[in-house]
Amino acid sequence: MKTKHLLFLLLLFPLLSGCNNTDDLSSIFLGKTWKLTDILEKDLSSSSDYWNGNQSAESTSRELVKQGDNCTITFNGTIAGNTINGKISGRATSTTFSGTWRADGESRTFSASATSPSVDSDVLGRAFLDALNNNATSYSGDENNLYIYFKEGQKTKCLLFHVQK
Repeated sequence: MKTKHLLFLLLLFPLLSGCNNTDDLSSIFLGKTWKLTDILEKDLSSSSDYWNGNQSAESTSRELVKQGDNCTITFNGTIAGNTINGKISGRATSTTFSGTWRADGESRTFSASATSPSVDSDVLGRAFLDALNNNATSYSGDENNLYIYFKEGQKTKCLLFHVQK
């Protein structure tokens, strides 16, 4: 009889422990600098519509993104429950920016407001800032890869980041 009760309790344990469906916001956002890898369509296909077919301009933009601290972002914040609020800072390609941000670990919503002292001189740098600045809607990712989804007209696109080394 004791064996049956013990077996019942052991089988009941996984049901009671359950899963936590919220992201670990601290490990995703805090304590690192994120580097933009690309801006993609929501289905993660390439997005080349910023250059209107000008391959030379696109190549120049992509080289600028690869350089040093260009197109980087750092998040600082305070976690309260399943949400985190804080300050952002970073660099597009020719200008710095700062602002505020908010993420919800359960719904995976994301919003940011970024301001810079000047307009970025590169089309990809401007697209990066525009995506963050009140156009971002959600995020996904982990401590190594971050996807910030944003609306651009009728399209949903994605800023793809990796941790800068």
